[in-house]
Amino acid sequence: MTNIGRVMLAQLRSIGSRNVCLPAGAVPGGPWVARGGRTYRTGASGSTSEAITRARAVRSVTSLRGYQEVGRADLFLQVIPFASPEDARAAVTELRSLPRTMPKSKGVSDVGEMRTVTPPPVTGAGHVEAAELPFVLDGEHARQLTLWCAAGQTVVVGALGGRAEAVRWPQLAEIVEAQVASLG
Repeated sequence: MTNIGRVMLAQLRSIGSRNVCLPAGAVPGGPWVARGGRTYRTGASGSTSEAITRARAVRSVTSLRGYQEVGRADLFLQVIPFASPEDARAAVTELRSLPRTMPKSKGVSDVGEMRTVTPPPVTGAGHVEAAELPFVLDGEHARQLTLWCAAGQTVVVGALGGRAEAVRWPQLAEIVEAQVASLG
C-alpha cells in the first residue's frame, strides 16, 4: 500500500477522534484563523520504529491543525501521543531527523538549509529540539521556526513561518506552551 493509501486508511480509522490541537481562539497572539485540521492513527506513514509500533498498539491518534495570522504568519501544530514518556523522547529525535521540505507556494524562493538552533525554554516540556529554515517570500527574508517537544508521553510539534521580522522564537514557545498546557 502506498503512503497516501496508509494515511487515508488511518484517517478513516480515526473517525470519531477529537482533534486536540488548540482551537484558533486559544492560540496566543494573532488573531489566528484555523486553516484545516485532521486526525489520523499514529504511524500512518509506515514508520517501523519501536516507539511508533507501541503507539499504534495503544491506538494512538495524531492531531494536526494549520493556522494563519492573515498577512503575517502561518502556524502548524501537531500532537502525537505515545505509549510512554521514553517513547515520546525518542520520537522527538526521530521526527527531528526526518527530511523537511518547504511546500511549494506562490512567492516562495531561495529555500535554505534547515539548521539546528538552541531551543527556547518551553514550560511543561522535558525535551525540546529546535531548527530554523530560511527562505525568501515575495522578495523579503523569511524563515520557518520549528520546535519538537516531549511533554510526558506526548510529542508536540510547532512550526511558525513568515517574514523574518514577524516570526520570533518567544512567540512560538508561548504557542507550544499553551498547546502543552491544554493537554492536561
